[in-house]
Amino acid sequence: MRRALIIAACLLPACAYRLGPPRVHYADDVATLPLLQPTTDARRWYVPVTSEVAGDHLLFVDTGYTFTTCDDDFVAALGLATRGSVPVRGELGKLPTTKANLPPLLIGGHRIEGVTCQVRDLGSTSSIDDPDEVPIAGVLGMDVLRRFRVAFDPAEGTVELAPPDHAPLPKEGEGIVKLKRELRVGIRAVLPVGFDDLEQWPVLDTGATDTYIDGQRLGLEPSEIVSGATLRGTGGSGTERRDLIHYDIGRVQLGSLHLGPVELTDRPRRGGTDGLLGLDVLGQLRAEYDWSRRRARFEVVEPVELPLWLSWRDEPTTSVVVLP
Repeated sequence: MRRALIIAACLLPACAYRLGPPRVHYADDVATLPLLQPTTDARRWYVPVTSEVAGDHLLFVDTGYTFTTCDDDFVAALGLATRGSVPVRGELGKLPTTKANLPPLLIGGHRIEGVTCQVRDLGSTSSIDDPDEVPIAGVLGMDVLRRFRVAFDPAEGTVELAPPDHAPLPKEGEGIVKLKRELRVGIRAVLPVGFDDLEQWPVLDTGATDTYIDGQRLGLEPSEIVSGATLRGTGGSGTERRDLIHYDIGRVQLGSLHLGPVELTDRPRRGGTDGLLGLDVLGQLRAEYDWSRRRARFEVVEPVELPLWLSWRDEPTTSVVVLP
């Protein structure tokens, strides 16, 4: 059954706007959400959001975001107050954000309370644009996703959220890969990936269209250099011109799985991490993440073309769950 992510109109009472793990009241069933796309982005993953006050929106799904982020227009539409200032360092530099306490979320039957989101204008400070047909509410980050057993299935065009103790993944087996916390204590996850004969530990990043590693440091031979390319991402003004260096890799290895070839993009090693594993690789895989046990399971699948929000909203089988 298709279920939309529902945001209630009432504001949770809170005495402080503090970033941290939310509280989750888990349902017995797995919540299955459709992966959708707006007309402005045919490469990445979004899920539907509806609110009695703010109406329909899309929410970007990004394991590369540490904290859930809200667009300032969405926060204003909900009538939420903002408080404080939080600096964020993105791919294109630093930028200031503020914070807002979200009302309870219902994802399927899971009730999520106490989500504090970082607030900024996503259109001018990121690669996320508001399409004409539906606004973008924000970014669903790892502070929420880590509270669930998460399964992305590009072959079905869905993401599943289950309680953490749901069908634990085995320690070994076909497609099993070890996960670690970024820098041992971070919220984001890193995992071992083989690029030909090189093993790296990039950040798991469903918000990146491509995979990035520090090819210059590793001594890789460029396959292409694009001069003066315009990049969009988090930080600064959200846009930057930069030379892009690409590397052709014949094989990508995840545990016992072998994929390839793939074209990697150069990214200097930052903060002790080895780059970003993006959707050019992850979009070919059904991926199950057991964060608490620090393991994942991958299976090669044939991805389907994801529906546009415009066509999905008119499907008669769509079920909408409303928060009491």
